[in-house]
Amino acid sequence: MKKPLLARRPNEPVPGGLLIAQFLWLLAGVLFLGFGGFLIYEHSGEAAINFGAIALALLFAVAGCACAVLGYRLFIGERSARTNLTWLGVIMALPLLLRFGRYSLLAAIVMFSVVLMWTPSSNRYFKVVSPKPAKTRRR
Repeated sequence: MKKPLLARRPNEPVPGGLLIAQFLWLLAGVLFLGFGGFLIYEHSGEAAINFGAIALALLFAVAGCACAVLGYRLFIGERSARTNLTWLGVIMALPLLLRFGRYSLLAAIVMFSVVLMWTPSSNRYFKVVSPKPAKTRRR
């Protein structure tokens, strides 16, 4: 059966921690896009924008779009979105958090969201809303 383009949110009550994580992922997507845009704006006064600034802004734009799309998929209760957001958080935010630079607040928001997605109440929610498919036995 084909899934509709805009899926509906399940009727199951969402745990508070997961609801906060869903909001924070959408906020992180907006912040990633904003930081990428600000980085380009900051370097636009120079004669030539260096490659590092363009690459980092592009990386922030991709991360922002991924956070927004996967945050919506998490909002409608997809288990795969939780896994993808966890990987995105570990790969993108952990290096940003360890640098203690200007982006460490964004990284802390992302890592906090990852932790909230894996609490026991969130795990129970995903077992009900999006159960794992049954394993098939090979012969």
